[in-house]
Amino acid sequence: MAEYAVSPEIARVVLVAGVILSMLFYERAQLTTGGAIVPAYFALSANRPVAIAVTIFVGYLTYLIVHYVVGRRKILYGRKKFEVEVLVGLGLILVTTALARAFGHLDPWLAGLAGIGFLIPGILAHDMGRQKPGRTIFAVAVTAAALVVVTQLLTRLLDVVPGQTEPEPVLASVLGYPREVLIIAVGLSVVIGTFVFSRLGIRSGGFISGAYLALVSPRWPDMFFTATVAIATWFVVTRLLMPRLLLFGRRKLSTMILVGALIGWSLEIVLSVLTHQQYQPWRGLTVATLMVPALIANDAQRQGWERTVWGTGLTAVGVLAATNAVAAAALAGGLL
Repeated sequence: MAEYAVSPEIARVVLVAGVILSMLFYERAQLTTGGAIVPAYFALSANRPVAIAVTIFVGYLTYLIVHYVVGRRKILYGRKKFEVEVLVGLGLILVTTALARAFGHLDPWLAGLAGIGFLIPGILAHDMGRQKPGRTIFAVAVTAAALVVVTQLLTRLLDVVPGQTEPEPVLASVLGYPREVLIIAVGLSVVIGTFVFSRLGIRSGGFISGAYLALVSPRWPDMFFTATVAIATWFVVTRLLMPRLLLFGRRKLSTMILVGALIGWSLEIVLSVLTHQQYQPWRGLTVATLMVPALIANDAQRQGWERTVWGTGLTAVGVLAATNAVAAAALAGGLL
């Protein structure tokens, strides 16, 4: 579970600002930033320089493996190439995470070996393949540095506002699988989602959606919240914005994330007020609450709602079953 040195509200503002900045930077410099949310993740982890360095290194290593090892033995392009990059990057992050857990007790700095984000190395590797590693690192560094300034300004501003101290968010007690195996669930989500697409040709709402939907699956209000935000995001982007603006590719995905974040956050505030803070959608999760509905809406725009519901549902059910099987084995072996 991602832990940030700032409040969830600041983390979300930085996420939205990061999406906007990434879009503007691409329009002006024609350089992509390793995905619209990558600079925000780096900015929020500015207090973990080792983790940032490890993530960039793993992304570069993923680029080398896919382009100069796998790519010379197998023809890779389009989605298939991106899937391989994500899988290789995720595999390497699993290795560094294991090293962090094994040696993190020796020195707190070694905990940074876990890196940042599950899919960021693969996303970085993909952009490195498109525009070369140096240009990608430059784009990420510039945008992340600007977001660090935004983060610090927001933090200082809220420090002087009375009544802003809130308890650390805690995950809901009812979950689809133990939170300790989330990284395994994400890996399974990538594998199962890739399998579903290769066999049935249907997308599953992004690589990570299956893992997080399986996590909150016992909480039906959370599932209804996700569906509502996804449908509203799809409607605003496809029916109101796309007929009036030139939106496609990365620009469209960034718009989906931006609109989804604004709708999801607004609805969360409304529900919190109406229930006197007794209900909070996806309790304890900060970024995934806003990201997953946007990713689902993006795939719905590409392939229609029926195929997206099937793809997302099959992947989430598969992740739920497989992750609980892994958790049961780990529990029996005394690892949990």
